[in-house]
Amino acid sequence: GMGALIPGSLEMSNVDLSEEFTDMIITQRGFQANSRIITTSDEMLQELVNLKR
Repeated sequence: GMGALIPGSLEMSNVDLSEEFTDMIITQRGFQANSRIITTSDEMLQELVNLKR
């Protein structure tokens, strides 16, 4: 037969955009921090190589 409409059920099933944006920003900041660590480590290794010459 016919399905019953439950008020608010569609809204509750949607993704919470503010929470998703927050998670995305946190992930992006973590990625940026890790990239800086890699860059700094690379620079330090390069300095060590240069000191050895």
